[in-house]
Amino acid sequence: MANAAAIAAAFGGGLPPGITGTNDRCTILVANLNLDRIDEDKLFNVFAIYGNIVRIKLLRNKPDHALIQMGDGFQAELAVPFLKGVMLFGKRLEVNFSKHPNITQGAETHEYVNSNLNRFNRNAAKNYRYCCSPTKMIHLSTLPQDITEEDIVSLVEEHGTIVNNKVFEVNGKKQALVQFETEGQAIVQFETEGQAAEALVCKHARPLSGSAIRISFSQLQNI
Repeated sequence: MANAAAIAAAFGGGLPPGITGTNDRCTILVANLNLDRIDEDKLFNVFAIYGNIVRIKLLRNKPDHALIQMGDGFQAELAVPFLKGVMLFGKRLEVNFSKHPNITQGAETHEYVNSNLNRFNRNAAKNYRYCCSPTKMIHLSTLPQDITEEDIVSLVEEHGTIVNNKVFEVNGKKQALVQFETEGQAIVQFETEGQAAEALVCKHARPLSGSAIRISFSQLQNI
């Protein structure tokens, strides 16, 4: 598949454990959703960590079920094992490949194929490096330059107990030097993976002082 080289490079030359690289099923069935808290955009935020999203459909005839069509089978193969069994809004997700090859476009589908929030339209290899199971720590970027640790705590504290947090700056990489600025970033550590997942799905892409916050799970063990 087209993304094989990018994924292998991102994971140090080989595919992650359990990933074959041969899956051609693009559509995922998610069950045991908290219907009081979830919607299509929140599902997009968490599944888009593993690949581009084409469309999402909440199944009205099967409450607490949804179909998610990923950009290709490779990306779906990443999402299924990494998100299977994850706690989200107090429910443990059931994540499996769907028998449907794709989701038929219609009035009840939400379309994301042209969304500028899809992460893998550019810098795919860089984004594959962030693919992991949800952790207790989230990484926030594209933050305003004047943001403080207190601002970060205020932004995400409703989602759980914050163990630690840190705001720092890194120099832009070569392709970003044309912007003549650094990128504000932050790391927040929660008590549980579920709290971190909730913060990500609720706050990713939220506008803040003219910027859309970008959130990923961090693979760091401690701050």
